[in-house]
Formats: sequence, C-alpha cells, structure tokens
Amino acid sequence: MRAAIAAMAILGAGAFGGAGLASADPGAPSADQLTSDLQVVLNTGAPDAERAAKLQGGQAAVPTANNIANQMNRYSALFDWRVQNPTVNGDRLDAQLAVSVPVMGTRTHDIYWVQQDGDWKLSNASACVIATQVAATECTV
Repeated sequence: MRAAIAAMAILGAGAFGGAGLASADPGAPSADQLTSDLQVVLNTGAPDAERAAKLQGGQAAVPTANNIANQMNRYSALFDWRVQNPTVNGDRLDAQLAVSVPVMGTRTHDIYWVQQDGDWKLSNASACVIATQVAATECTV
C-alpha cells in the first residue's frame, strides 16, 4: 500500500515513460540518446566527472542529480520514464520527460538541453524541473 501511495505522490508531483521520437535535426541527439544521457546523469554509481560532463551546471549540479536519483531509485519499480520529442531551437534542444505509472497514466514535463562546449547538456532549469516536479526533492543549482 505504501508503494502505491508513493507512486501516486511521484505522479502527482509530476512523475517518468512514453515512446521516444527522433529529432527533426539529423545532427541533434535522438530521444533514445537523450534518455541514455539522462540515465548516466542519474546513475550514482558512475563517476561524478562523467555525470557532470552532461550537466550545464557541471560538478555543482551533481548534488541535484543525486537528489533526483535517490528518490527515483527508491520507487523505480513503480514507474517508467524516457525523453521524447526532441526539437532543436538554435542552441537549445527542447524535449519532454514522459513519466508513466501503471494505472495512473503518463505525464510529461517540458525540459531542455543547452549547447555548451560543443555538447548538449541538461539545463540547470530542467534539472530543477525534474527534481521538484518529478522526484519531489530539492534542487540545488
């Protein structure tokens, strides 16, 4: 029962699933690539330097990634998530984070990456969206 309530809280706060769609720009990362990059960011077992390299805030954004990962790992069996619909808008890559909870459905959250040092990095603002609206945890960037 507690697990179901926790899943509802995550979805209510803004939860993670949905099919990824390819980007319209052939040079931009696909939804699957962005999902994979976000999985690295949220992998607390990966080296912090590797995770920081995928974040606009760099090393300063890793504590927020840890907050998100800790919450999501706690409830990972109750939901699924993925990035979908990436679209390049200049030096910004807009997308949605789709979060699915069985029986409750899917909610999407607008997030974006910024081009920095020749790579696409999850924006600080998007890290905060995921932290506060999806994982119901603190954002420190």
